[in-house]
Amino acid sequence: MKKMFAITAVFLPAFLAVFVFTSCRSAPLPGPEIIPVVYACSPQLQPFEPHEFELRVFELTNLERARQRLPALIWYQTASCVAREHSRDMESNNIMRPRGSDGSDSRQRLERAGITNMRFSDVNIAGGWLTPEEVVTAWMDSPRHRPNILSREFTHLGVGFFQRPTDSNARFATYWTQKFFVFD
Repeated sequence: MKKMFAITAVFLPAFLAVFVFTSCRSAPLPGPEIIPVVYACSPQLQPFEPHEFELRVFELTNLERARQRLPALIWYQTASCVAREHSRDMESNNIMRPRGSDGSDSRQRLERAGITNMRFSDVNIAGGWLTPEEVVTAWMDSPRHRPNILSREFTHLGVGFFQRPTDSNARFATYWTQKFFVFD
């Protein structure tokens, strides 16, 4: 009995950690023929729970802003759902670009999710970085992405992370998206 308890005590936490991590991931689109992702991010259609990596990117982004004495960005749940769907779209279609596979830009995707009163928005994307620390460092080192993180104009942020499923042929193991915007 002691041996069974010891085995359970060792393997159960590991099993639960794997189960919790994998159950938080979005399911990939089926089949090799990829169709544009439908951005259905309203609370009525799809419950959204932030992944720990998404929350950590948000935290690290605000730490970078604090170093420059900028106000913290506000987490926006719907924008995070849209950001995750964009990351999933990039993985599913094996693309790395700010436009969606359907040609939509960041603003259009946010508007489809019900965020219609924006003054303006922008997006940071990345692929292949394994940790939130790596991806935020890469964005801060990039002349294209750093200005979004340190912009005084933006007030809100959504962060999306998607990990490539084992049966995927996508180029990168991970996909990251930040959606920055400001309300009117």
